Amino acid sequence: MNTVFTQDRVLFPLAAHVPSSGAMGMQPINVFNPLIQNNQPQLLAVKSVVNQAPGSPPFVVFGPYVPFFPSFDLLSYLRHRPGTGKTITIVEAILQLLHNNPQARILACTPSNSAADLIAERLSAGLNTDQLFRLVAPSRFKDQIPDVVKPYTYTQQDHFSVPMPRMTAFKVIVSTCVSAAIVSGIGMARGHFSHIFIDEAGQATEPEAFVSIKMMADNKTNVVLSGDPKQLGPIIRSGVARELGLEMSYLERLMGREVYSVEGGNASGRT
Repeated sequence: MNTVFTQDRVLFPLAAHVPSSGAMGMQPINVFNPLIQNNQPQLLAVKSVVNQAPGSPPFVVFGPYVPFFPSFDLLSYLRHRPGTGKTITIVEAILQLLHNNPQARILACTPSNSAADLIAERLSAGLNTDQLFRLVAPSRFKDQIPDVVKPYTYTQQDHFSVPMPRMTAFKVIVSTCVSAAIVSGIGMARGHFSHIFIDEAGQATEPEAFVSIKMMADNKTNVVLSGDPKQLGPIIRSGVARELGLEMSYLERLMGREVYSVEGGNASGRT
C-alpha cells in the first residue's frame, strides 16, 4: 500500500479539485440499456462519467437516501431501492466509455466474487472474450463461476490464472478489490487503466478499496465509486481495527467531506 500514488484529488478531494465545466459541455450519448434512457438521474450520471476530464476527483454514484440530484460535475445521486440501479448505471458507463474512447482501459473491482461475476455477466452482453476478462483468484473453484462468465476466464492446470501475453489487450478487466493486486504483480504498468471502478464500495474497507488505486492509478486515472454509505459497511472482526476506524469505508469517508456534501454548494448545482 505504500506506493507513489498519494494524490489529494483522490485521497482528500476538495472543491478546488473539481473541474469548472458543466452539463452544457456534455456530449450526447446513445444508450445501450433502454432502461436508462428515461431515467434522468441515471442518464446524467453516465454522461458525467463519460465526460469527466482525465485526473478528476472520484465520481460517486450512490443511493437510495438522497431526495434530490446535486452537482453534475462531481456527484451523481441515484434515488432507488438498494441494488436496483447503481450496477446498471456502472455497466452502462463502462460500455459508453469504450464506445466513445477506443483507447479507454477499465479495471472494475468489487469486494466480493459474486458482485464481480454479476458485472462480468452484464458486460458480456456487449463485449466479447477478446475485450473482457474476468480475473479470478487461483483459490476459487470452477463450479463457483456462473456458466455465462466462464468463457471470459482463463485456467491453467485446472486452476484459474491469467493469460500473460493478452492482459494488456483487454479493454475491461473485472476482479475483486484484493485480486486487483494481481494486475500489478504481473507487471502491468501504472496508468494502464484510464478508469478504475469500484462497485459496492460501501462494503469494502478503505485499504481494500485502495489496492487497485494505489497500485495502478496515475495522474490521469479517473476513479468511479458506486454503493450505499447508509447500508451495511465493511465487516470488521478485529476490535483494534474497529477502534482505528476501519469500519468506515472509503465511500463513506468521501461522503463526509464538504465537497460531497448534499447541504453544501454542490447541492445547488454550483461547481
